[in-house]
Amino acid sequence: MESTAFEIISKLDFVFPQEIEFLPYTEPFRFLVTVILSGSSTDKMAAISAEKLFSAYPDPHSIAEAERESIEDLIHASGLYRAKAKNIQELSKIVDKSGIPETLEELVKLPGVGEKTASCYLQRVKGESAVVVDTHFERTAFRLGLTDTHDRHKACREIKERVDIEYWNRVSDTVNNLGRKFCRPKPKCKECPLSDLCPKVGIKVE
Repeated sequence: MESTAFEIISKLDFVFPQEIEFLPYTEPFRFLVTVILSGSSTDKMAAISAEKLFSAYPDPHSIAEAERESIEDLIHASGLYRAKAKNIQELSKIVDKSGIPETLEELVKLPGVGEKTASCYLQRVKGESAVVVDTHFERTAFRLGLTDTHDRHKACREIKERVDIEYWNRVSDTVNNLGRKFCRPKPKCKECPLSDLCPKVGIKVE
């Protein structure tokens, strides 16, 4: 691993607690659906929408058989509710029939499941090593110089090449958390605990 990347990762590991929870669920199907709901939304609103959805329809079969409009109403607060309802219902039909696949390559074939959602599932539910690249992670990793691109797919590949696999999960959590708290779209560089290592400290807003 490059020395600069190791220094950044080591400091992030020290700054943030060892356990960083973004979503409260570990049951596989509920977790997968909640991550889908979190797209273009917040974890809080995704969790609220998931709670409403699963209170009415507690399993894949009941969601698969539900009226689409009912699902839309229940998840409305998460945003993009029509597209999400369609994907969640189609996903439910597949899971009800065949279960949830085990690999990244198969997971990304599911409706509404992209590389970020699949990686998050593998990391949190399956306990596997994965790099989870969302908006917060991509923005922060780019500014820190851990990746040279704003393309999420390419950024994921670059991080995997530059960072040892044993650190993938921790990097995903800490870089994401840094992006949520300090390295926001309008960055709080003066407050950031990594300002001494950041090559773009004091940057103008991108």
